[in-house]
Amino acid sequence: MKNSTNGSRGLTRWVPITGWLPRYRRSWLTADLLAGLTVWALIVPEAMAYANVAGVPVQYGLYAVPLAVLAYAIFGSSRQLFVGPSSTVAALSAATVAPIAVSTGTNPIVLTATLALVVGGLYLLGGLLRFGFIARFFAKPVLDGFIVGLGIFIVVGQLPKLVGVEKSDGNTIRQLISVIGDLGSWDWLTVGVGVASLAILLILARFLPRVPGALVVAVLAILVTQVFDLAQHGVAIVGPVPTGFKFVPWTGITWDTLVDLLPGALGILIVGFAEGIAIAKAYAEKYEYRIDPNQEMLAYGAASIGAGVLQGYTVTGSLSKSAAADDAGGKTPLALCVVSAMVLLTILLIAGVFEHLPEATLAAIVIAAVYGMIDFRKLRRLWDAHVVDFWLAAGALAGVLVLGILPGILVGVVLSLVLFIHRLDHPHIARLGRSREDTEFGDLEEHPRFTEVPGVLVLRFDAPLIFANADAFADLVADAIAHAQVGAETPLHAVVLDLEACFEADVTGVDALLRVARVLEQRGIELQLARAKAPVRAALEHLGAETTIGKDRVHATIAAAVEAAVHTS
Repeated sequence: MKNSTNGSRGLTRWVPITGWLPRYRRSWLTADLLAGLTVWALIVPEAMAYANVAGVPVQYGLYAVPLAVLAYAIFGSSRQLFVGPSSTVAALSAATVAPIAVSTGTNPIVLTATLALVVGGLYLLGGLLRFGFIARFFAKPVLDGFIVGLGIFIVVGQLPKLVGVEKSDGNTIRQLISVIGDLGSWDWLTVGVGVASLAILLILARFLPRVPGALVVAVLAILVTQVFDLAQHGVAIVGPVPTGFKFVPWTGITWDTLVDLLPGALGILIVGFAEGIAIAKAYAEKYEYRIDPNQEMLAYGAASIGAGVLQGYTVTGSLSKSAAADDAGGKTPLALCVVSAMVLLTILLIAGVFEHLPEATLAAIVIAAVYGMIDFRKLRRLWDAHVVDFWLAAGALAGVLVLGILPGILVGVVLSLVLFIHRLDHPHIARLGRSREDTEFGDLEEHPRFTEVPGVLVLRFDAPLIFANADAFADLVADAIAHAQVGAETPLHAVVLDLEACFEADVTGVDALLRVARVLEQRGIELQLARAKAPVRAALEHLGAETTIGKDRVHATIAAAVEAAVHTS
């Protein structure tokens, strides 16, 4: 019985649907059906619009849905997250595929589907190797800047379709200048259709948020186009959309092609996973349960492979669809199964009705969908805080707009590392005082009523003691000693170093500590250590520092270290 239980738990861990489906309550069914229908009404027009962003015909946006959302329903650990077509990964997919398609002549549809399979394979490998931490490759301020830049990139990329002009080459800034410069060539009927579609979308989102605005606008645009024969008056339409699956041959893919796709696939994995896991964590906190980042990688992998098998583009978590399902009362991933079935029926029965959909309306749907990404309030908050994070966020934003998406990802990763190293290289050291009752020690800046111990300088180092900040540590201790000796009535004879906040020490850090100890000894000042954690104690012991400093000078509490310093004065 015990083995059976353990086996069941193991299966639930790897296939979460086996955990929640047997406990499914019939009372949840109506809410999940409604949530599924709500998301279906959103996903059909948006998936087609994002296909335009990905650079493939609109029907392949629909193809990306059925197996992808079903796979996440089976393997995902989040009960609220919707994993499916996303403007973010669609743009990343296009940026990866376009140059390869031009250089090799391979069908972009095949390249896009292959990219989804490669991304899915990388996700599976990452999940099995427990690489869920990869979401941290982007520091949050850098990710915020990158997402704002990506939103602007996508919007500017849709403007030519919105106004009826050809899309120019160059980065986002050049494309925007080109669209504005082509004002005399704008097709004003197309502008009218696009602006009207966008206005309706924004109004519905503002005043009737539960109404599936994208579907409403798509249906209205199709009707208006047919009634007034707008295609004959210069308004570009989607054109023939096959009902049923119409796949292209899987040809032109070589090992060299897979290697060329790999950098873009890694970029999609990092950005897509960071975006999706943030949404999943938000809902997990809201409903008080835990998600497993490594299991999420496996689920994203299965979803992307599901999308690629049907020649769709890669997928990730979507905030708008997740929010729509949650607002509609969705209880479980069964809502995703409903979406899968409904989109499959759409492909098999009614996909052809979208052939009269204006391209300008698709552009408006994309712009309305990504509008929320362009949130400058996040950057303003960093600016108001006067922190270095703002400049890193601005750098990530500029990287996307000036260099492009894939180089922008590299800029984001590099800036995240710069932020990490900057934080390590600028550690905080606190000068501690003692309470009147002599029972506790605290930062003098936080506890102005605490007093210093005469002749003893008590410092707390609030960072790991490693190569990145070893020199800074030595400098901070030297500065603190110099400051303490200015105007002091009692000569300084001891320094107590509180290491409670120091959770790690490497060779370089320990060497810096020994260097400080030697300098203090030469000046007749003894060094006492307090509250060193087990990993730090182990490093001190293995590197011989504990013996050099003296085991009797390593104490469990600050009070014990101070008492030893006072008694040996």
